[in-house]
Amino acid sequence: MSRTAHSPVAGDGTIVGPVRVEPTVTALVRRLRKGDVAVIDVMDLDQRTAEDLASHRPAAVVNARPSISGRYPAGGPRVLLDAGIPLIDAAGPAVLDLHDGTTVSITGGAISVETQQVAHGTVLDADAIVDAMRGAADGMRVQLQMFTANAMETVMHEGDVLLEGQGLPQVGVPLTGRHVVVVAPGYRHREQLREIRRYLRDVRPVVIAVDKAADAAHDLGPAASVVVGDLETMGEAALASASHAVVHAPHGGEGGLARAEALGLDHSSAETSLSSVDLAILLAHAGGAEVIVTVGVESRLMDFLESPQADAAGTFLARLTAGGTLVDASTLALVYRHRYSAWTLVTMLTAGVLALGAAIWVTPGGREWVENVWTALTSWIGGN
Repeated sequence: MSRTAHSPVAGDGTIVGPVRVEPTVTALVRRLRKGDVAVIDVMDLDQRTAEDLASHRPAAVVNARPSISGRYPAGGPRVLLDAGIPLIDAAGPAVLDLHDGTTVSITGGAISVETQQVAHGTVLDADAIVDAMRGAADGMRVQLQMFTANAMETVMHEGDVLLEGQGLPQVGVPLTGRHVVVVAPGYRHREQLREIRRYLRDVRPVVIAVDKAADAAHDLGPAASVVVGDLETMGEAALASASHAVVHAPHGGEGGLARAEALGLDHSSAETSLSSVDLAILLAHAGGAEVIVTVGVESRLMDFLESPQADAAGTFLARLTAGGTLVDASTLALVYRHRYSAWTLVTMLTAGVLALGAAIWVTPGGREWVENVWTALTSWIGGN
């Protein structure tokens, strides 16, 4: 087990910390603090969930279930490994019975309270992850079949929204002919925003942010003009910067409607079972956006297979609807990073002029020509 700078690690490699146990990872990350031991119950740990956990710098993550079950190559364990956070895998249901706040010690895969071992799992190091991922590749065919079936069902229920934009609200922000950036709270969304910061500064697109990604857009700039999803997940500053909010709770609840009304924020509601990310892409497309840049949104087949099936199918179909107007932030960063800034162009031009002047100065008759031009120029300025 690798030692990390943030973990309370004893001399023998034992990690000690209070456990945090919640029914869902969403509830867990709200309470997770640096140095805690996060206890989760997740089959096939995806990248987005792992990034949420890693952002709170726990001492370790203990998963009651296999983080790579064999259904497909889940990317979450690699995220935790790269962040230097130990992952104790397949520790069994006993860890879920630990009382929240109980101090545990972890040595290898053994999890103990005081001197009594309560559970035992497997430490997923680099070699173990590679082996598990290799075996999981065989399960991709089954997952792909399930994904395809789910996509067909999504078309049956949400075809009118996907194909005709039926029921999409008006956001009150001009999008026609504009570049629109859709920021979702997905894997590496903050890093992707940093990668395209020159594009954001030069083009000044309209930003539509989903759920807690509104805070990332506000922190890294530019702030979102339109926010979509559950307003309860968004900070006050992000909401204050928005011109319009689309309240959306695909899994039930009011989605922060009361908060929008209390803040006096211009808002509308959307009734669709599609995810808020899908809704944001469809709003940009229906609004006539010339280019839609997605940040933190699934783009690879593996991303779709690791996401919750319903959400993944909807996002896939929303991307197809947007068609050629859509580009991923990671791709945009590769093609836009080589554009020169204004200061770079001025520096290059100045250097070129100086080089040309030096070349003329050392040529026969060049010095006399430069002196004559200089004399004529100063005479003209003086005469004016």
